[in-house]
Amino acid sequence: MAARPGGGDIHIDVDLEHAQREADRVRAMLEALRRRHDLSRYEYTKVVRIVPGGDTFARPILTLGNRFADSEDLLLSTYLHEQMHWYLWYLGTPEHDMLEPFYDELVRRYPQAPVELPDGARNYDATYSHLVVNWLEIATTSEFIGRERAFNIANAQRSYRWIYRTVVKDWDALGELYERHGILPIRTAQNLERENAKSVASGGRKRTRAGVRLRESPRSRHRPRARGGRSAG
Repeated sequence: MAARPGGGDIHIDVDLEHAQREADRVRAMLEALRRRHDLSRYEYTKVVRIVPGGDTFARPILTLGNRFADSEDLLLSTYLHEQMHWYLWYLGTPEHDMLEPFYDELVRRYPQAPVELPDGARNYDATYSHLVVNWLEIATTSEFIGRERAFNIANAQRSYRWIYRTVVKDWDALGELYERHGILPIRTAQNLERENAKSVASGGRKRTRAGVRLRESPRSRHRPRARGGRSAG
C-alpha cells in the first residue's frame, strides 16, 4: 500500500507573537498620536480594530492593518482617511447622498480617471468618491502636521496614486466644489452630534449612517472590481 502524503506524527504550532507585537506597535502609535493631537474632532466612530496583516477599511468597524503604519505621519493620514468615510456617512441622510449632486461634475472634470488599483481605487465609483475622501484626509491631516508634510505623504502613497496626485494638483478648485455642495467646511464630530440633536429636537430626521453609496454607473457595470488597496470603504 502506498504511503499517505503527510502521514506520520507531526506537531503543528501557531505562533501569534509577531502579530501581537505588530498590533501593540500600531496601537501604541495611535495612542501616542491621540495624546499629541486632539483627534477627537474628527473621530466620527469611536470603535477601532487593529488586525495585523489585514486590510484597512472604514466600515462596519474602522479597521487598521499594519501596512499603512510605517510611521506616525502615515498612520495619522490613514486613520483620518477612514474617519472621513464615516464623516460623509453621517453628513448625509438616508434620503440624501452628499456626493450625488456633484458626482457627474467630477466625471466631467476627469473623464479618463483610472478605475483600478494602484492609480485609481477599487472600481469606477470608488475612484470618483475618493477624490472627496482623499481631499478631506489631506485637509484634516494638515491641521495636525502641516500642509507640506500632508502633501508629501499623499504624493508618496502606494495606492490611489492618480487620485492623490490629482487632489494635490487641483486642491483649490476641488475645495471650492466641495464647499459649494456643503461638504466643507468640515464639521467636527462634536458639531455633527449637536446638529443631529438639534434636528431631532425640532422634529427633523436624524442624520444617521446614510452611506456614501453612489448609483452604479453604466461604465462600472462592465469593469471587474480590483482587489486590495488602502481601503475597502
